[in-house]
Amino acid sequence: MLTLVWTVLIFCAIIFIHEFGHFIAAKLVGVTVHEFSIGMGPKIFGFGKKETAYSVRILPIGGFVKLEGEDGESDDEGALCNKKPWQKFLVLFAGGFMNFVLGFFIFIFIMSNSVITSNVIDTVHDGFEMKNQGFIKGDKIIAMEAGGKTQKIRSYNDITLFNIKNGETDANITVMRNGEKITKFVKVKMADDGRKIFGFTPKILPNTFKNVIVAAFDRSIFVIKLVFLSLWWLATGKVALTNVSGPVGIVNEINSTVSEGTFVGFLNTLSLAGLISINLGVMNLLPIPALDGGRIFFVIVEKIIGRKINPDKEGFVHFIGFALLMAFMLFITFSDVIKLFG
Repeated sequence: MLTLVWTVLIFCAIIFIHEFGHFIAAKLVGVTVHEFSIGMGPKIFGFGKKETAYSVRILPIGGFVKLEGEDGESDDEGALCNKKPWQKFLVLFAGGFMNFVLGFFIFIFIMSNSVITSNVIDTVHDGFEMKNQGFIKGDKIIAMEAGGKTQKIRSYNDITLFNIKNGETDANITVMRNGEKITKFVKVKMADDGRKIFGFTPKILPNTFKNVIVAAFDRSIFVIKLVFLSLWWLATGKVALTNVSGPVGIVNEINSTVSEGTFVGFLNTLSLAGLISINLGVMNLLPIPALDGGRIFFVIVEKIIGRKINPDKEGFVHFIGFALLMAFMLFITFSDVIKLFG
């Protein structure tokens, strides 16, 4: 029951903030909003009798803002199709942007109640290569290189991302010490818990307002980078489609964090919510037909060619895109069920 409550809360919050972004932007540029709905399917209740109707529907798996002239022609002055390209862009972009904002604020709360690590070395452990290579407390890691690819390091999240991308491999590590750059080749070593590590402990930063904000922003950027990395791995075949999680997989992950029953479990659940929100923001803004990013693509093309695109042709492209997305979601859901009971 607790998992169900958390699942509904997370999905509703993410959907609400997304649709609220479209809603506010539409109101700001004078687009007529017919309905603002949270959820799909039959209406549970609603209110509003003037320009906009507000409703809550039975299935907490989606939501929508019904705009005049969103999917066709309209003579209404408040129709989205009659607005300037920059106004259309603002309305379409606002949904995904608000998902980034929600994720950022979630991470602010998490960072306020968590340890904030930095890319500055606090302790170099005996028995590891970093000790043998002469790294010392206070060294600031600014770059790591493996396989001919160098990654700039601005935070501890960048070190984590480097390890994810390179599989915890040996690396050339560059640090800043007293204004001087020092680069040493470091071999990873197996720790007691089975992880391959370089053998240092990062400096812990105090939970000041500035550090919390910076850490939350950095975590948000880290998640965005992870999403694009995952998409690249999917496109190149490094990761199979069956490893992608849909609604069933997400609920299972929520159940795992909620089941911990501790404050740490609560923070892990919030962290998952932040990850999902930012993930949705990124995916929704990709130039995929039927998604906001696909609609933005047509707005940009319209601006470049200097004329409106035939709404019927654009609508057909979005219809095909929607059908393919639904087929993809069915495949992912089926895969989740197989993994859950397999």
